[in-house]
Amino acid sequence: MAQDQHISIEGKYKPQHQLAQQILGAVLYSSVFISCCAFSLTIETYKLANLPISLPMAVFVFLATLFTYNLSSVYSFIRRPHQKQYKHGAAWWERNKKLLAIVGALSIAAAAGVYFYYGLEVSIWVLLHLAVISVGYTVPIIYKSNKVKPLRSIPLLKVFLIAYVWAVVTAWFPLLDAGIAAWDAQAVMLLLRRFLFILALALLFDIRDYAYDRSMKTLTIPGLIGVKNTKLLSLALLAVYVLLALQTEVNEVQWALVASAAMAALVVIFSNEHKPRIYYALLADGAMLLHAGMVYLAFS
Repeated sequence: MAQDQHISIEGKYKPQHQLAQQILGAVLYSSVFISCCAFSLTIETYKLANLPISLPMAVFVFLATLFTYNLSSVYSFIRRPHQKQYKHGAAWWERNKKLLAIVGALSIAAAAGVYFYYGLEVSIWVLLHLAVISVGYTVPIIYKSNKVKPLRSIPLLKVFLIAYVWAVVTAWFPLLDAGIAAWDAQAVMLLLRRFLFILALALLFDIRDYAYDRSMKTLTIPGLIGVKNTKLLSLALLAVYVLLALQTEVNEVQWALVASAAMAALVVIFSNEHKPRIYYALLADGAMLLHAGMVYLAFS
């Protein structure tokens, strides 16, 4: 979920496992997996709101996510177009920086095409403020000839920005496109629930990066209250999420939301700063995919 994740999955594998390793690396490092999570949560919103599914909107969210998570590669190549290309002995993302930059550029162009071609009903001003947050999260801003650090460097802010952007894009966008008012009670409740669920998961990436953030003197939630208390905070957010789900949903959908929150809680319980990064990429991010999948099955 954090945009700066680089998952180490490379090592000594038997020949028959090398293809699977390469595919997994490509899916994770290219951010296709996290973009599929965003796509799935968008579909989930339509189901929860009993609205017809708009594939153009879901594809738009997928492409916008793919661009955002590859933005650092795009920025890197804009700044240094002739930078050294790694071939062997480096991580997948280092060997394929140019490819990731191309994927990022193509995805934002395709997202713009989908938005205008299908006439998606999301205000350009809503898009612009999210674009400022997403770009500012990764790219330093130049103000009066001085470079301002990216937003993710601001103490304690990172997880809240991630949760806010994900909640708006995957919960509010589909509803706005369907003609539902932004401050409609159903829209606000879906937004709040999504924010709580994503924030609970986003805290895990602060736990993952605890040692690095401390070495860079970046204050995060774990740095402020400790890893154990951060996990308790994440569990508390999931508990509030479950209470809201019990009050606002019924029958199979209600239990699908509760079950997916319980699975997310297990990921939280077993997380720590020493877990490999692939744990967070597959399980923490995967909790979103599981969440959407269970809701979809509840409506089947």
